[in-house]
Amino acid sequence: MTSREFKELAQGMGVDLIGVAPVARFALFSPEASPLAIQPQTRSVIVLGFSIPRGSLQGLEMGTAGYTLGMGIPGAVALETTYQLCRRIENEGWEATPVFQQAGDMRRQGVAVSPDKPEPNVILEFDFAAHAAGLGEIGRGKWLLTPEFGPRQMLTIILTDAELQPDEPFSGSVCDNCGKCAEACPAGALKADALHCAPLCEGEACWYPLHIESCRVCKTGISRLPYSTGSEPFRLGAACGRACVAHLEDSGKLTRAFASRFRPDEKEA
Repeated sequence: MTSREFKELAQGMGVDLIGVAPVARFALFSPEASPLAIQPQTRSVIVLGFSIPRGSLQGLEMGTAGYTLGMGIPGAVALETTYQLCRRIENEGWEATPVFQQAGDMRRQGVAVSPDKPEPNVILEFDFAAHAAGLGEIGRGKWLLTPEFGPRQMLTIILTDAELQPDEPFSGSVCDNCGKCAEACPAGALKADALHCAPLCEGEACWYPLHIESCRVCKTGISRLPYSTGSEPFRLGAACGRACVAHLEDSGKLTRAFASRFRPDEKEA
């Protein structure tokens, strides 16, 4: 199966975004975050993206029905589709390991099976993987932004020993450093007067420092990640995430357009 054939298969099964990165692009990570610590034969890291409907944010935007976001998170669909794609890869004779996003504070939650291996759990950096596979960039709000959906997607990863044709790392620009996410936060959790930067496979990503304790007291639509004890909450539905969605759409930064504006009562950006 070629990379093109696999992408066509995945798109036919409802995957909105798909990119491939060679495992060599993850060489900067320690074993605690390396694909090779999970599957030593990994040659390709496949990143799959599933869109979160914009309309699922409206209950939170109106302040009247916070549960609508939960209905828009494609958890079960993403898991089932990723599983089926792993089966198809293995039908071709290649191994496929499904990986789902976990909070970083789940690392080192056990005892190493040998001195040369990291403690469970090994947690991959999904936003880095999405950049490495050409899907998007890490924006100032400390979340992945894609040209199609901005921050509105959920990711899964497949590790495989199949050597698929890789995509180039993402080189475009979605975030314009507007600061709307920081302005919208009622708890002041994002600090727009500073930047935290980290290396990518090419270049670096920079985002506003996030004070997690302040973030957790936000009442505008955050939710905790499953099994997480101290990591940042899921912030798409919060004031910061919704401000990002509105600004990117009004600025014409996204390729997916809608008949109506996300915030029709605001002036044009």
